[in-house]
Amino acid sequence: MLKARCPGRLALLGWSLVLLLILSGCGLPFRSDEDPTQASQEEATSAPSSSVDGSEATGSDSPTPTPVIEADPDPTPEILPTSTVVSTPEVGSSPSQSPNPNSRSIIGLQAGLSASVMSGQAPLTVQFTNLSSNADNFRWDFGDGETAATSLTDELVSHQYVKAGTYQIALAIAKTGDDTSTDLATISIVVEPGLLHRITLEPANPNVSAAVQEQFTVTAFDRFGNEIPGLTSKLSTEEASGQIDANGVFTAGNNAGLYAGAVKAVVTQGPATKTASVDVTITPGPLTEVRLKPETVELNIGESHEFTATAVDIFGNALPNARLTWRIDQSIGTISASGLVTAGNIAGFYENGVTAAILSVEATASITVNPDAPSDVSIPAVLVAAGEPVTLKALVVDQHGNPAETTDIIWSVDDPKAGSITAPNVLTAGELARTYPGAIQAIVRPGGLTASVAVTIVPGPLDRVLVAPDVIEIGIGMNQRYVAAGVDRFGNRISGLDITWSLNQDIGTIDAYGLFSAGNGPVGQVNAIKAMAIQNSLVRSGEAALTIEPDNVAFISDRNDGQLDVYVMNMDGSNVRRVTTGAAPVVFSWSPDGRRIVSDFDFFDRRYIISTNSDGVWDVLLTESGVDSDPDWSPSGDRVAYASSVNGSGEIYVMDVDGGHPVRVTNHSAEDQNPAWAPDGESLLFASDRDGDLEIYRLWIVSGAITRLTNRPGPDSHPRWSPDGSEILFISGQDGDSEIYLMNSDGTDVRKLTSNRVEDTSPSWSPDGRRIIFASGDTHKDWEIYTMSRVGDQIDRLTDNNNLDLAPRWAPRKRGVEVNQTSVVIPQTGSRSPLDAQDAVDFASAAMVQIAAGHRIASGFIIDPDGLILTNNHVTRDSDVVIVNLRNGSSHSGTVLGRDLLRNLAIIRIDASDLPWLELADVGQADVGTELLALGYTTAPNDIALVSGVVSDLKIDAGRNIRWLQIDVPLGWDYGGGPALNLYGKVAGVVDAKTVSGSIEGAGLVISANTVNVYLERLKAGEVIAN
Repeated sequence: MLKARCPGRLALLGWSLVLLLILSGCGLPFRSDEDPTQASQEEATSAPSSSVDGSEATGSDSPTPTPVIEADPDPTPEILPTSTVVSTPEVGSSPSQSPNPNSRSIIGLQAGLSASVMSGQAPLTVQFTNLSSNADNFRWDFGDGETAATSLTDELVSHQYVKAGTYQIALAIAKTGDDTSTDLATISIVVEPGLLHRITLEPANPNVSAAVQEQFTVTAFDRFGNEIPGLTSKLSTEEASGQIDANGVFTAGNNAGLYAGAVKAVVTQGPATKTASVDVTITPGPLTEVRLKPETVELNIGESHEFTATAVDIFGNALPNARLTWRIDQSIGTISASGLVTAGNIAGFYENGVTAAILSVEATASITVNPDAPSDVSIPAVLVAAGEPVTLKALVVDQHGNPAETTDIIWSVDDPKAGSITAPNVLTAGELARTYPGAIQAIVRPGGLTASVAVTIVPGPLDRVLVAPDVIEIGIGMNQRYVAAGVDRFGNRISGLDITWSLNQDIGTIDAYGLFSAGNGPVGQVNAIKAMAIQNSLVRSGEAALTIEPDNVAFISDRNDGQLDVYVMNMDGSNVRRVTTGAAPVVFSWSPDGRRIVSDFDFFDRRYIISTNSDGVWDVLLTESGVDSDPDWSPSGDRVAYASSVNGSGEIYVMDVDGGHPVRVTNHSAEDQNPAWAPDGESLLFASDRDGDLEIYRLWIVSGAITRLTNRPGPDSHPRWSPDGSEILFISGQDGDSEIYLMNSDGTDVRKLTSNRVEDTSPSWSPDGRRIIFASGDTHKDWEIYTMSRVGDQIDRLTDNNNLDLAPRWAPRKRGVEVNQTSVVIPQTGSRSPLDAQDAVDFASAAMVQIAAGHRIASGFIIDPDGLILTNNHVTRDSDVVIVNLRNGSSHSGTVLGRDLLRNLAIIRIDASDLPWLELADVGQADVGTELLALGYTTAPNDIALVSGVVSDLKIDAGRNIRWLQIDVPLGWDYGGGPALNLYGKVAGVVDAKTVSGSIEGAGLVISANTVNVYLERLKAGEVIAN
């Protein structure tokens, strides 16, 4: 196939069309009148790279420019002009001929050419020989955009090729004058790249992210810009920039920056070696973290420091133009947009004080704000278990309240009872649990700042459980409330413990609150009550002794040396116990709780009324006139009715159970006797001869109204109400001897219950009202005790002896006693250091007072700084207002706030405050052998008497629920109502100068502080306690 390489590269379609296109497209003359010389000149001016016979060849109308030949650093010999036309063939050449077998021309017009070489390296110079015939007009197309025109055959045309490739050379011929005849001949030349001249490395100067790969390509060129394939390149990198493999894959390093000549390529071809290099810019990778510097800063208050923050990739390369935001803990101070921190007034260490952030990535730095110099010191409250060590701390602060640094703190203990400093900054607590105000002092060095604080000592671990009452006697079916206290090894009470109650023997029941109910039978003393407490893993228990007494009867007998006294025996006549000694009583009466007896007694032919316990000890004189008899205890237990002839004739009186406030309730010249309380306590029965004969009357206490109940011949006396108040027993002598009668409470339906030839006297009801007890006998027959039914039958004899057994009274079953936590006696343990005796007296004397109530002068002491005073009740029993003289010389009017009539205690209030006062102790701190100091006023206001004694015994007054301290020296009236101090400066008890015990001689009695505390709150509340 014939092809003509011309600027248009048009294919020749059909012979006629081909010839026309060749001649016109290639600019060949085809008119007979065209001047070939002129055409050659025109061509020469347009195609300067080709020449024929040394003349410049003309190009096409739009020739393709010849590529610029690069300067060769290794010059080669000068080459020939691009195209040269030679008149004769080159000698020795073997030109290739290329006839045009497909040409369609007129007969005799034949195109043909040959080339000196068919292939070679650039620059390749080819000599073409025109082998055409019968033509005179020739047009050359060299295939590279260059053309030439010649007019002679057998003429050599030379052309140089610098661009590699395959070129098709075309020779178009024509005959002058023949515009229709043409011919065309072609030949192909292959030009290969020349020698290595330069290389390129692509991409040039790339930006590559850290650790990211980039493909590099090496291309070799000859000096004409021809790419030379097949050459091997050697690639290398600057070590810091990254690594490149043989395939040109470059892996960027981790450090961002511009690396000059980072990648280098070397290509060798024969003796020629060419190199190329490129700069590589490694850019940071994605945001990984924020780096904040410095990581920690220490500032003083008000001081500033600037932080720097950088956003970096995973390799620590800073990200340019990263906009970070700042945050700060507001307690530190403030921070500016540039990271400048200014410390505020709050000192401290802030671990994440400053934060620099971008997007969701952030970094923090710690800040320490130092306090200013110390300006104040305080000590946190000290709470420690008894006997245990505790580390002391002082809070030293600057002017802003920040903890400030100190070099040393010196500790001291102002109150030795609070403990002692046993090591630097260590307090070993004392043994007594309580709060010690201002006990600890701290001095700060340097500066000398001082502070003090209270020490609160709390109980230690549970050591034992104590029960109160620890020993008690109660009657069948009666109740007793028990309390228990858990204490530590020093005897400090532990609050908040749950107590579990149980019985060691089946003698009754006890509930979860410690309320014991006795069974239906008597029980000798046993440790039956058990209290258990649990504290953490510690389990401790305590026990209490209990006796359930059988039902008893009291009576008067002369069975010992012919002396009449009160005795008690069991209901079956067994177990007779003497109650009084040498009292010669005529009448007695039980207290409602069954624990005490009130009776008259003879003393040098004068009769007085006393009260005593059912066991015969702890006598209290109630009246002093010497003409008093017939006592009867009220059902409420707070009053005693009796007969007295203090005004000449026998009258009925009512007094408090302590003998105070006696009130005459009858007023008649006749003899009124035998008072007996109604069950409701609102009225009294009594016998009186005011109507000429002894009859029975009823008196209403409040109104004073009197109603006569009997009006019979003979004397009627000794009335006794039935427990339900519906009937009345009495004795009558209307038959010449004493017999027992029963009537309704209004005096109707009188019935005779006994009818004997002897005297039947002193009838009394059983507590349930079913039976009656009485005495029977005469001068010819021993008097004995009997019981009968309420209708006079079923008579049982209780005593049988040769003595007088008179005036029986059924004993109420003993009730339980009042207890609270202060009833629990805690034995003293540990090694507390006592005060010097004089120190204790000096400490206590300021709280002593003298009390004047009428003609009585007594002592007392302040127990509350707001004016509460404790003393004996007998001092104030007949007065509601007293005079109180203080140690400072001032006098105050005092109001009797509360009274305890049985335990001889009273509370007085004065209008004063901030008074020195004494604290009540525990009787456990005054064991046998302990020294006590009794203080009391003499008649002189400022003269305090002092006596020292030793506790010789601890006694229980079961009748009045008193725990006594007996000391080995007598205590006269001067000491009554005063304190008995232990050597810790606390009140072990109140001196009692009124109670008498027949078994105690040459000794003094002190009501224990435990007993006082049982009733103290009731006294403060203004109560008059009589049971």
